[in-house]
Amino acid sequence: MADPGDSAPPHTAADPDLVEYLMVVVPELGSMSGLAAALVETVASAAIRILDLVCVTRSAKDGSLTVLEFEDVAAMAALQHSEGEVGGMLSDHDIETASLGVEAGSSAILLLVEDRWAESLSTAARRAGGRVAGGERIRRSRFESALEALRAQPGPAKGLAGEGDRACAGPSDPA
Repeated sequence: MADPGDSAPPHTAADPDLVEYLMVVVPELGSMSGLAAALVETVASAAIRILDLVCVTRSAKDGSLTVLEFEDVAAMAALQHSEGEVGGMLSDHDIETASLGVEAGSSAILLLVEDRWAESLSTAARRAGGRVAGGERIRRSRFESALEALRAQPGPAKGLAGEGDRACAGPSDPA
């Protein structure tokens, strides 16, 4: 990634409430060129800032995991000139744990990103005395099931968390 020059020291400007990791799996390392182009576009739009990125590949023969810096993967060349401060935040344990879902014969990129698109929300929450407290990526199959249930039933359907109707428990408005 491009040298940030005289900007802030690496990783100091990230909003810790907006940092998440993403694992994107593809059939092979050569399939990553499209991912690299999409990442360049996403970074350029200021939607995310990449804090760390590694490529992994799991052997089809013995299931062993190989970890590569993105600079060592030809298909990731588009990222060479993208703005960012990549490296050093993901530990070996982080990489091994996140890579458990990478099947034999597949490759992936593991990204640690700051969700810059939510920066104003995070700032507003802090000003109000709060913070962005969490989030979770919803499995595709769960989301699709919830959509099917919504379309099939005229009434309330089970939500993504597997719960029934929405209900807010709290004090009633006395007015």
